[in-house]
Amino acid sequence: ARRTVAKYRESLKILSSNERKRLL
Repeated sequence: ARRTVAKYRESLKILSSNERKRLL
């Protein structure tokens, strides 16, 4: 589950970055 959480967290971070860039 640790790997899944890490992947999910990474995906969320990337999504947040992408959204932030789009908003900017």
